[in-house]
Amino acid sequence: MTTQRTRIAIATDAKGGLWGGHFGMAPIYLIFSPAGRLLEERPNPHGAGQGKAHQHHDDPRLIIDLLPECGVFIGRRMGEESKRKLARKFGIKAVLTSKKTPAEALRAYLES
Repeated sequence: MTTQRTRIAIATDAKGGLWGGHFGMAPIYLIFSPAGRLLEERPNPHGAGQGKAHQHHDDPRLIIDLLPECGVFIGRRMGEESKRKLARKFGIKAVLTSKKTPAEALRAYLES
């Protein structure tokens, strides 16, 4: 069975703000419907503060497996090679933003 990647994941910190580091290091992901409705807060077992902080760098499958229903990853930072690999191998669109909050980042994406 193929997973439909229709949802949007936004990298956040533990206080609900937009995560300032690399997408794969975010402690929490907010999962939104394509219409922008918040569906879930999903902790990242590979994120900052989890003792496995650098495990994701060479293995994007860890984050892809954590977010299998998400076709859009929104965050502040991500390596160029990771962005290309996500798009080419997995059909995932990586969106980098300078917005201050997850709500602003989501709104900007949905309006683009």
